[in-house]
Amino acid sequence: MIKLIVSDMDGTLLNDEKKIDLEIYELLPKLQEKGIRFVVASGRQYPSLKKHFHEHIRDVVVIAENGAFVVDNGKELVVEPMEPQKVAHCLDTIFTLKGVEPLLCAKYCSYTRSPELLEFLSSPLFHYEMRLTDDLYQVKEDIIKVSMVSHEGGSAESCYNSLRPLLDDNLNLVISGDACLDTGLRGVTKGTAVAALQKMWGIKPEETMVFGDQYNDVEMFSQAYYSYAMEDASEGVKKFARFQAESNNKGGVVKAIREMTGL
Repeated sequence: MIKLIVSDMDGTLLNDEKKIDLEIYELLPKLQEKGIRFVVASGRQYPSLKKHFHEHIRDVVVIAENGAFVVDNGKELVVEPMEPQKVAHCLDTIFTLKGVEPLLCAKYCSYTRSPELLEFLSSPLFHYEMRLTDDLYQVKEDIIKVSMVSHEGGSAESCYNSLRPLLDDNLNLVISGDACLDTGLRGVTKGTAVAALQKMWGIKPEETMVFGDQYNDVEMFSQAYYSYAMEDASEGVKKFARFQAESNNKGGVVKAIREMTGL
């Protein structure tokens, strides 16, 4: 019996136009009636995810920032801040690349030097809470993730290959989108966040469904027997999942949930 469903957002529950599958709103109360918990797990910030679910946010537990921040109905369950020197090290490393803009992610907002990136991420496509700063090194708020966006056509894979040898071994580096990468504390992933919730709620991997499409989803695949890679995911991601869901543009997540739960 399924007791826990976890879904990524971009490329998974959202279509390529960054619009959510509206059928999920209809499903949420039905899942609750059956005692099935629904969790969204994303590299996005919490305010962005909250806006996507509107009045349904009380029916959703949010794993934000790749597992560094977990919130249940306004209650912070997990917070994993980075030490300031590790944040500075990430910035130093990212600044060695051309055409890449860093983004500092706090619990409830993100910081950038770029007015263009601020405008892009705060648009209705992403609904980010953004702050503009002249000097990222002077941001005093606790930072839980350092992201980067390649804005001159460089692939996420090429950025990864350049950065990984330069980063401290205590830091994660994951591809979270076609032109996006995230750094954070090693051992803090979507998978560790899912494991923490399973332990908290007494739910087994064989009672868990997980959906994702990127490399920042693979750790949580190992926490669920019913692990689904999306149809359009890369072959490198698909090999970590047991099952495949239809495309995010065809409502693949909702279809798989309905099939497994009978809703």
